Amino acid sequence: MPRHRFRYVRAAVPFLLVAPVAALAQSAAPADAAPADKPVTTETTPTKKEAIQTVKVTGAAASYDARRDDTASKTVLSADEIRKYGDDNIFDVLKRAPGVTVTGKTLRMRGLGAGYTQILVNGDRPPPGFSLDALTPDQIERIEIVRAASAEFSMQAIAGTINVVLRKVVSKPQRDLRLSVLRSQESRNLNAGGTLGDRKGNLSYFLNGSLYAGENAFTNRSADYFYAPDGTLVQARDTPYAGSGNYRGIGLFPRLSWKLENGDELNLSAGLQATRSAWGGTSFNTNLVGTFPDPDYVEYYQRSPTSSRMQRVEGNWVAKLAGGKLDLTLSTERSRNTSDADNDQYTAGRALRFLRDWDSETDGRRSSFRGKYARSLGDGHALTSGFDTSVQTSDEVRDRNETLGAAGVIPTSTHVIETFSPKITRLAGYLQDEWSIDRQMSLYLGGRWEGVRIDSEASGLAPTRSNSHVLSPVAQALYKFFGTDGKANGRQLRLALTRTYKAPTIDQLTARRYESALNTRFNADSAGNPALQPELAKGLDLTYEHFLPQGAMFSASASRREITDYIRTRLDLDPDGRWVYRPVNDGDALVRSFEAELKLPGKLLMEAAAAFDLRAAVTRNWSDVASVPGPGNRLDAQTPMSANVGIDWRKGDLSMGASLAYQQGGWVRISEAQSQHQQTRRDLDAFALWKLNPQYQLRLSVNNLLGMDNASDRIYEDASGTSREIGLSPGSPRVGLNLEMKL
Repeated sequence: MPRHRFRYVRAAVPFLLVAPVAALAQSAAPADAAPADKPVTTETTPTKKEAIQTVKVTGAAASYDARRDDTASKTVLSADEIRKYGDDNIFDVLKRAPGVTVTGKTLRMRGLGAGYTQILVNGDRPPPGFSLDALTPDQIERIEIVRAASAEFSMQAIAGTINVVLRKVVSKPQRDLRLSVLRSQESRNLNAGGTLGDRKGNLSYFLNGSLYAGENAFTNRSADYFYAPDGTLVQARDTPYAGSGNYRGIGLFPRLSWKLENGDELNLSAGLQATRSAWGGTSFNTNLVGTFPDPDYVEYYQRSPTSSRMQRVEGNWVAKLAGGKLDLTLSTERSRNTSDADNDQYTAGRALRFLRDWDSETDGRRSSFRGKYARSLGDGHALTSGFDTSVQTSDEVRDRNETLGAAGVIPTSTHVIETFSPKITRLAGYLQDEWSIDRQMSLYLGGRWEGVRIDSEASGLAPTRSNSHVLSPVAQALYKFFGTDGKANGRQLRLALTRTYKAPTIDQLTARRYESALNTRFNADSAGNPALQPELAKGLDLTYEHFLPQGAMFSASASRREITDYIRTRLDLDPDGRWVYRPVNDGDALVRSFEAELKLPGKLLMEAAAAFDLRAAVTRNWSDVASVPGPGNRLDAQTPMSANVGIDWRKGDLSMGASLAYQQGGWVRISEAQSQHQQTRRDLDAFALWKLNPQYQLRLSVNNLLGMDNASDRIYEDASGTSREIGLSPGSPRVGLNLEMKL
């Protein structure tokens, strides 16, 4: 899209969306109609001549269940579920969530990560410098797992959306402190967190803070092999690695909220995260068979101290307008990340050495403005329109010092300063209507237009610009079955039709190249592709849900995603003989999934099992990429099957529970030449909670009870032969002790 057209659209979309809705609302409904919020309170007051009488009808918030009542399919993890196992990070929490798998630090839905699963914080993209690693569970109010896209959120959610909602306001005084210690063979971790909140008249305040520190060790043993086309072993080497590091950090999230006399609301919030870490490690290659290309570096030393900080300020104003509600949010964020990557490499006998010292500093900024107007219209319509715009910039400076020298020879040095300055301009507008046709049927119709322009400048490269925009319609329906008595019997059916997309990242779009110190098929350079286009996906979801007494529930869902312009990272040899990864749009892909979930209180089975609660979930995924030959040509190394099984027991002041998360592995075909093996994992966690008194409780938790190791296996095969790299990192159970205090 040309620059001037983008500017005109950016200015017009918010007006085009908000103005018609406000005008329609003004004429279609009485001025005193209530906003479209899920609990509804209606008050009627007679005129002065009549006897004073007030009739109040209140829908209790506690009776509202998003999973059951929202037209859009959503699973919500409450604060109690999030903290149950005493986890110190969000990844351990979500590995037990239905329909979610965790691979390393990647969150996946339908077995897909790497941008297919959208991660939001408070409904927005995390600001620059924000780290999910540093987000402790006690800072989280709830986690929403949205399987089908909705127009209010970004439609960059081919697999689904995970929205992390942070704790904000309090309705009663809250003062609590949590101390935790976690220990395994590889790590020692300490966490301290607390919450201070209260309400004074129309003003409420909230402060959540955390301090964390730890030491981790990491060991790995890998082996590289190369086989000739006839199967003869030509090269083999063994590489043990040992590394360790420490970290410390702080997080503060304050918030003030005013209820104004006219019913309006003003909220001010801020966020601060700061982390320092230092990591180092060594590895030594032992050549077992054959020789390796010159220079054959056999000793490797690595050190990497890093620091990061993020500051965020947000203002939010909620006002009654024309019988509806206007919600405006203005926010700004700044971040700074620094790192010092030192790498020393030596050949046998230290005959040749290569020293690399890369100092990097990245300053990021983002400003965003979001608006939403919602109101109820006649005949059960809840209409919402809104806009979302942001500008994000980043200034990166990398100071490269490299020295190459041999024994007895004056070394040669290289000093280069590289700069990289991308700018991302986003604009989105949406319109949606939730229509309750009758007690049995509700519809959700919406559409969202999103435009993104990325301008990039890097030293030594010509400036690049990428424009893309996507119009995404979405339709969802909820049908509730009723029994012969005219009441809902708990059974319901959902249908969703969506058009979602996955946008290329800045690193994929820029032509900037990163060169690896030791270039191999498994440690290649990386470069971008400014011509990349977004992946587009047509989606279909069908879900059956059955809600039973005492909180029991069963659901089963099937989905399908047809993806065009699939982005694949291709490994090639460049004209200089170096291996390089480059992203390309490469044809189509098809994704299918089936999910089932069961929650069963023990008291439904027998009175003797009343203290038990059971839960189970299973997900089966299939996918294939048209441009990659099978078998195993799964999209994004998709997890083929995952399952969660859990049991909780509660009696008096003692609670206990255990959960098993399973991920099926297998070989994945990445390209005609590349394959990798995904490890099958079984993660068993358990906890025990003692309520010592109303103010104190003690929680004991154990993660990875089975002591699962981490294994990897990669193969590259072409006409010259077969390269294979295997690795193994030991794992061990991790024990945690949490003391939780209400002050």
